[in-house]
Amino acid sequence: MFTFEKTLLYKQIDNFQLQRHDFLNYFQVIKGYIQLNMPEKALDYLDQTIAELVPQQLIYKVNQKVMIAILLGLFFDLRLKGVEMAIEIPQEMREEEYWQTRWQEEYAEQFYGYTKECLDYIPEDIDPGALLVEFQLLTAPQGFGCEFRLFKESELLAKKSFMI
Repeated sequence: MFTFEKTLLYKQIDNFQLQRHDFLNYFQVIKGYIQLNMPEKALDYLDQTIAELVPQQLIYKVNQKVMIAILLGLFFDLRLKGVEMAIEIPQEMREEEYWQTRWQEEYAEQFYGYTKECLDYIPEDIDPGALLVEFQLLTAPQGFGCEFRLFKESELLAKKSFMI
């Protein structure tokens, strides 16, 4: 197995372990609300938890497995830092045909490196709960692109583009 593929595989295993831990915590909180006869609190908490899963759901709509692995890695890295992520994915990128003509294996390491660079923009001295990353995938005639935008409330703190 190539080193980069091994890195992605191990990262996904770490992500699954983190997600398993989160789900167990979610279930415990919901169970507690139900045991305390607080069904409205349980439902509110469930709605909040479902909303937190929306970026992952969107990432899985990208019809390119390596891209999914890299984007999930970014999502979980941001989550570990306490930063919320919103993602936009064009409809074309949800189709297999788009990637058949535009994906090349060498793009993976370049894109992975870009996502790691984006993480460096997250300031350590600002409450991560006040931060939002907007990540927009972009179509391109020969490849793809994306734009990373970091906000504190409505103030743009950083912007980084990538295009292949």
